[in-house]
Amino acid sequence: MTMEQQLVEALGAARDAHFNAEGTACAYGALVASRERGRLAVCLSGLESFDPQGVRLGARTAFWINVFNAGVLRDSPELELVMGERDLAQFFARPRLTVFGHGFSLDDIYHGLLRGNLPGHGHLRVPMERSDPRLAYMPIAYDERVHFAMYTATRSSPALRVFQGGKLDVQLEEAAGTYVRRLTHVERGGAVVVAPRLLQWYAKDFGGENGLLEFLAARMEDQQADDVDRNIRSVKLRYAEFDWTLNRR
Repeated sequence: MTMEQQLVEALGAARDAHFNAEGTACAYGALVASRERGRLAVCLSGLESFDPQGVRLGARTAFWINVFNAGVLRDSPELELVMGERDLAQFFARPRLTVFGHGFSLDDIYHGLLRGNLPGHGHLRVPMERSDPRLAYMPIAYDERVHFAMYTATRSSPALRVFQGGKLDVQLEEAAGTYVRRLTHVERGGAVVVAPRLLQWYAKDFGGENGLLEFLAARMEDQQADDVDRNIRSVKLRYAEFDWTLNRR
C-alpha cells in the first residue's frame, strides 16, 4: 500500500470513529487514546523517510491536504490548551512534521506548498525562501478551493474530509459548496451577503471581492443566488466573526 493510500485509510478511519456525520465536530477525548490516532501517528512518522517527489503531480494536492489534516488530528491534545486566535496561530506555525528529512509546520504545508508560497493570515512574509528545497514538493497548480479542505479544528473550520488525487476536483467542489452554504447567508433580498471571515482573509486568492462574490453566488442555494445576481452591481459583502472555539463533539 502506498503512503498516499495509508493516509487516506487512516484519516477515513479517524473520521468514521470520532466525528459527526458532517465532519464538523470531533470527540477529541476519545480520539486521544484511540487506535485511529495511533495509526495516524505511524503514517506521519513514515514520512520521515518518504520522498514526496514520488507522488505523481496530479495527486500532490490531495496528498499534502491529507498530511496537514492528519497532523492536526495527531497533535489534537495540544488543541485542548488553545485559548483563541493567537494560541491557534502558534499551533500551526510550530514545526511538527518531518518529510524526507525536512521539517514542516502546518503553515508551511498550507501556505508554502498548497497556496503557492503566499503569506498566511496575519503574516507579511512568505513561508519559504526562494532557495528552499521544500518548494520542489509543491503541486503543479494552485486551486483556491483548498481553503475549504484545510481542517483547523475550530467551529468555523471546514469539515474534515479525506481527499484522493483521482477525485480531487469533485471533492474540492463538494467541500467548497458545503462550506459556503453552511456559513454564508443573504440579507435584504440579496443586497448584502454575509460570508465566512476565512474568505475575507484570502479574498485575493479569489480575485478580490468581485471574484469572491461570483464564487459564492455560484455555490449558494438557488434562491439566494438569484437574489444576489439581481443585485450583483451593488451588493455589499460583510463577514461573520470567526469562531475559534474547539469544535468538540
